[in-house]
Amino acid sequence: MGWLLICHWCFAMSKIPIEFEKVGNITPTEGLVLRVGNQQPKYLRVTHVFTSCIYGIWVTTPQQARSARRPKRISSNEVTHLIENNGGQWGKLRLPYQFIGIGKFRKNDHTEAIEAAWNLIEPLVYAFKNEENLSSAHFTSLIRNRSETLGVNFLTLYRLVLRYYYFGGTRLALISLPPGAKPAARAYSLGEKNESPSTQPSMRRGRQPALASELGRNNFIIDDDDISDMLACLKGSLRKGPAFFTEVHQEYLSTYFRRRHPDTFSQYIDNRYPEPITLRQFRYYVNENLQLTDDLARNLRKYERNPGRTGSVRAAGPGEVYEIDATGGRIFLVTDEENPVTVGKPIIYLIIDRWSRFVVSVYLSLRPPSWSEVQYALLIAFTSRTKRFASMGVDIDDERWPIGRFPSTLCPDRGSDFMSRSMEKVVTDDLRIELTPLPPLCPDGKAIVERTIREIKRRMFMSKLKGTYADRPLDPPTKREAKKAQATAVNSLADAYRAVIEIIDDHNNRPHSALRRRRTLARAGVPPTPKEAYLWGLKNITGLRTPPLADGDYRRLLLGIDDASIAKGVIRYCSRLYYPVNEPAQELAFRSAARPKRVEVRIDRTDPSELFIETSAPEWAHFSLGVGGAGELMSLTLDEEAALADQTALAFARADHESKIQRIRKKVADVAKTPKKNLNAMPTVNRDKLSQIDLSLARQHETTKMKEALSGKSAARDHVPATSEPTWEALEEQERLQNLEIIRKNRGRE
Repeated sequence: MGWLLICHWCFAMSKIPIEFEKVGNITPTEGLVLRVGNQQPKYLRVTHVFTSCIYGIWVTTPQQARSARRPKRISSNEVTHLIENNGGQWGKLRLPYQFIGIGKFRKNDHTEAIEAAWNLIEPLVYAFKNEENLSSAHFTSLIRNRSETLGVNFLTLYRLVLRYYYFGGTRLALISLPPGAKPAARAYSLGEKNESPSTQPSMRRGRQPALASELGRNNFIIDDDDISDMLACLKGSLRKGPAFFTEVHQEYLSTYFRRRHPDTFSQYIDNRYPEPITLRQFRYYVNENLQLTDDLARNLRKYERNPGRTGSVRAAGPGEVYEIDATGGRIFLVTDEENPVTVGKPIIYLIIDRWSRFVVSVYLSLRPPSWSEVQYALLIAFTSRTKRFASMGVDIDDERWPIGRFPSTLCPDRGSDFMSRSMEKVVTDDLRIELTPLPPLCPDGKAIVERTIREIKRRMFMSKLKGTYADRPLDPPTKREAKKAQATAVNSLADAYRAVIEIIDDHNNRPHSALRRRRTLARAGVPPTPKEAYLWGLKNITGLRTPPLADGDYRRLLLGIDDASIAKGVIRYCSRLYYPVNEPAQELAFRSAARPKRVEVRIDRTDPSELFIETSAPEWAHFSLGVGGAGELMSLTLDEEAALADQTALAFARADHESKIQRIRKKVADVAKTPKKNLNAMPTVNRDKLSQIDLSLARQHETTKMKEALSGKSAARDHVPATSEPTWEALEEQERLQNLEIIRKNRGRE
């Protein structure tokens, strides 16, 4: 593997001038270079010559060989045009002196490395003499098959082939290139003073943040110590359980970075400096240097995405459609008593506004799903938060979590608690809310609330609450994690409720990527957060369905011409989907393939709600913008939308910056305020398995206390002496449960 050795030179090659040697009018041959232009010339290296065309690579400095592209086809007419109309001249480029034996870098020193590299690419070089193999599909496929056969990294072999052609098809080009300037050092040319790189001023590479105009430039440079801290933080988080890069990045900023760079962190947390190490940088350096064991690698999680799905979750404005769902939580709870016992997992009820992603209500219960529990979720949605949560010790008020307005439509699934006659009567008849249950086997019909519930479960686990677990217990490892969580449960239902409210508060006040696409928010200067979008939309959109666009007769000659793509029956134009309206459009949609194909469309850029495709028939193919795209575009033109791109990015970056600082401040405050744990002072939890009767009574007791706290009533039963006589309702319920227990035991004997 000697060809993998990288030679380290003390200077960068990016500043070395290109030496071009002109030759006379000759026939194009492999390895020659065509210089195009005089002021800022470009150089085309010929890699292959065929009867009707040539293949070539655009070359610049030797350092750019790392990012070279595959050879492109250039017809004979195009070559003639470059020579006659663009001042093209044939010639040669000097090879870098590292390849031709100047100084101590000699060819003989790399004979073994060159031979090893040539053995890797020799079959590919002969295969690429066939023009068909130079196409985009065959070129990459052949290299990939070769890499799998040899067990060599595909990217390494791909760059090796391109470097061979980049320098004119000479084996000397297979010598490893110098690495160039380090991220923390400024590159310099041979004409500068021969100073040590450490004396050169440090410079940060990459783009500046969107908030640079407000918070200043980000000149922080990552060094080896910072990378070591990143790896240590990630490994520490993975040892505790499953972790995501987003959470670990915030943990790193609030702990390791704060200790190593206190001044920079102080400026960042006080909104006087942009984010010094972004999530993208954190992920890049960790992936470059990370080495994990199998157990730790199993805990590193990534977000699952489903590209290509158009979805059907659309709304015209806030308050039009609310999605509601109930699911089992992934946290084991105990009773809030002197001698607590484990009572199992709660049911989480969530109501969310479809347009703004604003969470209107969240409710936790230990009772089985039923209409009475759904009723509490609706009650929380439309009443004051300040009065309701004050008795529970939850730091929330109506300003931070505004009261929800009554929606036009409520969208549940087909659960028994949502399909009951009681819910239909109250929601439809009394509240005047349209109830639209989903058809069977359509869980994606309320994908927004499903995704939000999944995020709540994930963040509850990342908050390190005792008794939480990450994954559904389906296999032995996840079942062990769930059993371990049950054994360590110490939180009551009220504790879990407080944690969920904090998550909801953060969700409503952090930027959402779906709102970033709503250009009307950017034009109005509204931060792309669910709370601000919800409040602004109620005042300016009212959540009612917008009327259909008026029909107009477009004069065909006045419509603009642009390019779009068609695939799977829909037109994609400016990242939006257009659906067929008339018969010619439906015929085009029917003939379209799965692979996108370029089509020419006619569109009015001041009103891009519909577009046309010119056909030979008297009537053009008519496509209309989908409801989701119309909701994002509203009354904007395409030109206005393009002008708002920078403003949208700035608003999103500002909101993301503010919400992340709030989370990091909370982490710092939690670290400072968290006292040393006194294991002797922690309550002793009875881990013994309760009978069905005791478990049911304990779960109902905890839920009743929660309802009394939410209603502002004092829990009178807590002050009743133990010697007081039970009521007839309690006796009847106890007798019923005893009979059920006897029936269960008798069935077991059979």
